[in-house]
Amino acid sequence: MPQGSSRVRAQRIALAVGACALVVVVVWLDVATGVWEDLVIISGIAAGLLMFFLTVLVLDRVMARNAARRWAPVTRIAYSEFLHVLADEETSDISLGEIVARSLPAVNTESPGTEAPTGELEHLRRLVVDERNRLANVLSRWAPFLASSGENEKVLGRIGSIAWQLDVVRDASLEAERDWSEVTRSRLHQEVKSANGHLAALVEELTAGLHR
Repeated sequence: MPQGSSRVRAQRIALAVGACALVVVVVWLDVATGVWEDLVIISGIAAGLLMFFLTVLVLDRVMARNAARRWAPVTRIAYSEFLHVLADEETSDISLGEIVARSLPAVNTESPGTEAPTGELEHLRRLVVDERNRLANVLSRWAPFLASSGENEKVLGRIGSIAWQLDVVRDASLEAERDWSEVTRSRLHQEVKSANGHLAALVEELTAGLHR
């Protein structure tokens, strides 16, 4: 299980334990001491806290799960459309669940000399712009729905990270073109690698979402 998921699960368990403990304390004080009859203000605060915990732990989660189940068919359509945009057409078969993310090409940063491979860098930037436009077009259609139906925050967050990383790759390629030094070459290589990692992670997340 990913570290982020484990942390969220631990937080939910801690909240559940805290809510149960609060209920036990409230009921015990009422039965054993009748303190709430004497401390009206404090009893009101305790009731408010109890309702808050029950809303966060029970009502919100039940409503979110119900919404996710109700809109699951539409969510799958949205995920499929993103996958069609991201998949490498030559190596993927979406109908069979065999999906390989399209990736940015690695620029030859080991080439000798001080002249930047201008053609490769321009080609990379064109691909970056195309990739970003594809994502933006699909996102503009589906973002309102995904943000309001079910637990799609992780997918939307990954898409935002990819858009940012693509901009970083573009900036790194421009910097490398101006100054073809070891530092700029290394940065460009790492940023392209990071962008491809983000793309692969998004495809994995979307694929998993289709089978939930």
